[in-house]
This record gives sequence, structure tokens and C-alpha cells, in this order.
Amino acid sequence: MEPICAMGVAARLRSKWDRNEGLGQNNMALKFLGQDFETLRARCLQSRCLFEDETFPAQQSSLGFKELGPSSAKTKGVRWMRPT
Repeated sequence: MEPICAMGVAARLRSKWDRNEGLGQNNMALKFLGQDFETLRARCLQSRCLFEDETFPAQQSSLGFKELGPSSAKTKGVRWMRPT
């Protein structure tokens, strides 16, 4: 499905209609930047490497800027971890 770009009232209506049609639910998930879980999973299993999201790298700058920036006290000590 081609994304529809809208603003204001039109965006709220489009979002409401999409939700009412089930878009964004588990069985009709929206792919973030075209990423497909099954494709990514198969690629990782085949190459025997862990997935690393290029759009959200495991680094402090991914958390944000200003209040959550790399030198912020709020992000001091943050460690990127993987589940075991």
C-alpha cells in the first residue's frame, strides 16, 4: 500500500480510517521504511549474524539530542544490550 501524505484534519481522518480498517494491527502491520521482518530474519539466519538496524544504530546519538543527547546526564551510563 502506497503511503498517503496528509496534514492537519486530513491526516487525522486518514489515520482514523486506516485504524478502522485494521491497518497497523499485527495482521496488517505497517513496514517501517520498507523493512520486512521475515526478509530481515531470513537474511540474518542465512548469514549467521545478528541484526543491526542501520536506521537506529546502537549509539548514544540515536537516543536524541539536547536533553537526551550524547553528553546528557539523562543518558549517562546507558548501555546497549541484546537479550540472551
